[in-house]
Amino acid sequence: MLRKAVVFTASLALGLAGVGIAGTPSGAEGAGSQCTFQHVPDLEPGLSYKPSSGKFIDPGGGTISCKGAVNGSGSYTDSGTVSGTCQGGGTAVGDPTFTINGETFTDRIRIKFGEPSTKGGIVHAKFEGARTKGTIELTPTKGDCVINPVTQVKGVGEFTLK
Repeated sequence: MLRKAVVFTASLALGLAGVGIAGTPSGAEGAGSQCTFQHVPDLEPGLSYKPSSGKFIDPGGGTISCKGAVNGSGSYTDSGTVSGTCQGGGTAVGDPTFTINGETFTDRIRIKFGEPSTKGGIVHAKFEGARTKGTIELTPTKGDCVINPVTQVKGVGEFTLK
């Protein structure tokens, strides 16, 4: 039960910090980019074994790297809302923003988390927005979901930028 709670919390945070794109950079029309990212968002009030809803906020420091029509590395941040439990998983909605080569991208994404990770995290999440679709692996960095709510997670993910 603890593992599911941790996985859910991590998935939620990572999914929220996921990725999004609203603008289309020159040369990106009709061509996709493969991107990887990582960040460490805070969850308020946090996730536990009791159902709750709240928000997640990435204080900055996240990174992103893309190859394709959008090519380069830059900064990544995200914020949004999350609801669910550590054991049962949940959903989140986020507004990730990243900047590469002076161009800023943002998107509204929907995240579904709660499955165990098979790629090195604790919890797996899937997300999709108008221009992005990907996955994120979440690992709690503050809280345990049993005695203390999970209030911070590290998210490592990948997505396709349409």
